[in-house]
Amino acid sequence: MLARLKSAPATDFEKLLVVPQRPPSIAEAEAALRNATAAREEGQQRHIEAGRRLQNQPLGQPPSITHAEVEELGQALAPLFEAEAAAKARRDEAVRAYEASIAPALAEPIAQLREAIEESIENLERLLGYGAAFRARAGSLDLAKISRLPGVCAPAIERLRLVRAALQHADRN
Repeated sequence: MLARLKSAPATDFEKLLVVPQRPPSIAEAEAALRNATAAREEGQQRHIEAGRRLQNQPLGQPPSITHAEVEELGQALAPLFEAEAAAKARRDEAVRAYEASIAPALAEPIAQLREAIEESIENLERLLGYGAAFRARAGSLDLAKISRLPGVCAPAIERLRLVRAALQHADRN
């Protein structure tokens, strides 16, 4: 009877279940975003500092900065904000494209894993069924003095049903 049971799958799931590597375009887009953010922050800092210098100019002395110069620094911020937003959009699009490519790449390996798990559960249920049937045939004989294994087979089958239900629930997205 045991010869009819299938052996465990020979598939190497360690190698099969691998998340695809992030493309270099994402790292490049993130670097561009960091550079754009740094440039915008630097421009903002120059504008803030110029505003402070303008506000703190002592009266009765020649001005070290004019309103026009502060305004010019402020106007120079608009392209920096636009460059940062464009860099963020490029990075977000690269990440979206990568994430969209993951599901198709992993669909088949995950299906193979599911199939192997289901097959293993069926084999284990079958084996546990032999133990539960033996326990039932033993009748009043106290098998616990010999081994507790036959006594745990029926509860283990129930636990496997819970595992099977959890796996079916995992399929629902």
